[in-house]
Amino acid sequence: MNPKVNVLLVNESRNTLAQLEQILNEIDDLALVGVALNGAAAIRMTNESKPDLVLMDLELPGLRALSALRTIRSMHPAVEVAMVSAASGHNPAWAEALKIGACEVIGKPFDTDEIESLVEDIRTGLRADFSTLD
Repeated sequence: MNPKVNVLLVNESRNTLAQLEQILNEIDDLALVGVALNGAAAIRMTNESKPDLVLMDLELPGLRALSALRTIRSMHPAVEVAMVSAASGHNPAWAEALKIGACEVIGKPFDTDEIESLVEDIRTGLRADFSTLD
């Protein structure tokens, strides 16, 4: 039996949340521990639920996603945060997210295999640390 990976979703779009939930429901040994609609709620729910992975939209209302990412990574360095973005191609925010400590940036449309691979990497302790890049 594989260790369970606990995931927190952060996105203000109900459609995007539904898409991600559908993908996550297909992955064995995964628990959705919560859904947050903004950055402040993401920080609060990370403190409360202690997820292994936070899947957070790069564009959030209120507290900006990059600020929330910075706070989550400083308070909970063992929690992996992957950013989700509708923007395609090279986006400066993607590079900034990786520099701050996101383990990955996932573009839309979502690739089920990419998300499954990310969860498996977290389950096995593999991850990329881009925060030291210039």
